[in-house]
Amino acid sequence: MTGLQAFIESGQIVIVMLAVVVIEVLILLAWWRLRKRGIPPLALILNIGAGGSLMVALYLALIGASWQALTIALLSALGFHCGDLWQRWGVQPSRA
Repeated sequence: MTGLQAFIESGQIVIVMLAVVVIEVLILLAWWRLRKRGIPPLALILNIGAGGSLMVALYLALIGASWQALTIALLSALGFHCGDLWQRWGVQPSRA
């Protein structure tokens, strides 16, 4: 087994990805707070929550976690996704 293969199959790659996402969220939230530009916090959290939950589900699958834990992660992703859709649904594009 190569080093890269072990890194991926152990799930460590997902931990690195989640760390990068956390840093990204902190930067985007700080940017919003300082400049009031970019993605509003609720929209950011809902969107990143969905993707982050899927990354957690991937990690759990890679490490052989229980099906119950995997189900919770996937249901969390579904909840964030539905919240994201609900939040976006109220935004109507202007018609030209």
